Amino acid sequence: MGLAQSFKALRRTLAQALAPEPAAVEPAPEPAAPLDRSQTPLALLRRDLAYRYLRGSGIEFGALDFPLSIPPEAKVAYADFEPVERVKQLFSVTENVTAPHIVSDLESMRGIEPESQDFIVANHVLEHVEDPLKALRAIARVLRPNGIAYLALPDKRWTFDKQREVTTIEHLLRDHRLGPDWSLPGHYDEWVRVVDGLSGDPHAQKVAVMLDQRANIHFHVWDFAAMMELFTYVERDESFGLSVENATQNTIEVVWILRKRQGTAVPEPALPAARAVEPEVAVS
Repeated sequence: MGLAQSFKALRRTLAQALAPEPAAVEPAPEPAAPLDRSQTPLALLRRDLAYRYLRGSGIEFGALDFPLSIPPEAKVAYADFEPVERVKQLFSVTENVTAPHIVSDLESMRGIEPESQDFIVANHVLEHVEDPLKALRAIARVLRPNGIAYLALPDKRWTFDKQREVTTIEHLLRDHRLGPDWSLPGHYDEWVRVVDGLSGDPHAQKVAVMLDQRANIHFHVWDFAAMMELFTYVERDESFGLSVENATQNTIEVVWILRKRQGTAVPEPALPAARAVEPEVAVS
């Protein structure tokens, strides 16, 4: 094993050893009323971090029925990769879905002007995109200098992804260089085998359907150490222009706060304009 590989293995071992463990959760008594998600420990810690870091105006991607609580002085618009009725269908969420003002995706940010946003929020979104490094470049492009990327990523150790393999930085770099088509069959195969628990003909049939539909799943899977590897790479590659400001374990997820460095210009790709739609719910 070479020196670089040895150092990488050591860094990952240290990250795993230092990864914070979520506090043990005792079984809750039967609730007398429906759970108010805004008052859960996960939501409250998200809110505390938002109040600490978010100022000005920005966009939240993929809020669905659980938008981030932001400071009252901040202004937020909502974006998703499909109009609200299609989003409800895709994610089987029917009530209280935050309708997007802009139909655009995290990987392209098509139609969103460079350096136009003070913050971008994307909670449990990055694992759904096929090329996370492309998405991080797009985030950096639209942020103003000193702008904040607020990203919550699920930690596989506490989700249905726990038996899946972590996504390595090498895999992400190949997706970024070659495009993600090469890796889709493998992602769907693993999903159907590990998450759905299928094998044989049912497995093959479902993989074929998912490939045909280009189904949206957790394409990428991270634990704390793998997240650290990803964001360490992004911070060291000056072309992203992003620095890690905070990483906080929050029950089943880790909230990452990235700040755009001064003097970094990320070029805008030639893409069609975003589709503006009328919001169907009020913006908080």
